[in-house]
Amino acid sequence: MSTCVVSLGVNGSTPSDHPKAVFQDYSRGIARIRKGLAKAGFRGEFLSWYQQYPDGSPTAREAPFAFKPFCFSVARKQGYRLVLWMDAGIRVKQSLDPLFESIERRGYLFFPERRRVGEFCKDDALGPLGITREESFAIPSCWAGVVGLDFQSPPAVEFLRLCKERAVDGVTFPGPKWSGVGDWPRIASQDPRVKGHRYGQTATSVIASRLGMNEWESKELCVRFLAQDPGFVRRYRGESRTMSIPKPWSAFATPWIFRRATYQPK
Repeated sequence: MSTCVVSLGVNGSTPSDHPKAVFQDYSRGIARIRKGLAKAGFRGEFLSWYQQYPDGSPTAREAPFAFKPFCFSVARKQGYRLVLWMDAGIRVKQSLDPLFESIERRGYLFFPERRRVGEFCKDDALGPLGITREESFAIPSCWAGVVGLDFQSPPAVEFLRLCKERAVDGVTFPGPKWSGVGDWPRIASQDPRVKGHRYGQTATSVIASRLGMNEWESKELCVRFLAQDPGFVRRYRGESRTMSIPKPWSAFATPWIFRRATYQPK
């Protein structure tokens, strides 16, 4: 069976509404993934970008993380069926076979965050995503650092199509990382529950929910095979201003079982 891991690590300037990077070396993350896959005996393909973006993709400054669906699209065009995305800050710990088995079994692979979409979804993204503010707080948020798709599954193909649409609409992906937190201005929303915007994570969560792709694996499974180490590839100035907000990965070390949202797609 054709399997593929994809990742991107292109250095560049950060958007003006984000903390400034004081260190970037995404290529070393790509090299670490490649080495980890080889050590784990991965027999599939590893497609990576570390100097330029896939054709048609916005840059990270134009739309943070909007490149992910374009990386998936390249793998699909090259004929790979089971495709696993991992951020450049991910470290491979052992064989990924159980993760690919999960992708084949369900047609996709998502892991949960502890929060709801609404906490990190700016007002302007609600319309393109087709949800209201209150609905956004009923939709669980996935973690977008590791995502898998089976391109023999129609929902996975539709998921990719919709993600690419949102990635280039100029609204859904761009947005402030933090809003109303510490000394960051409240610009994502005047709703005090909204603490910023999370681009691809927000779009991925809403689209997956709308398509009924709701059977997510627990983070206990992911942590057996992968570890997150973003400081290996980048560090931001001023991140200490957000220390009152739990780090997304803090949930990764504690038991957490995904429960379906009360939100029902219209």
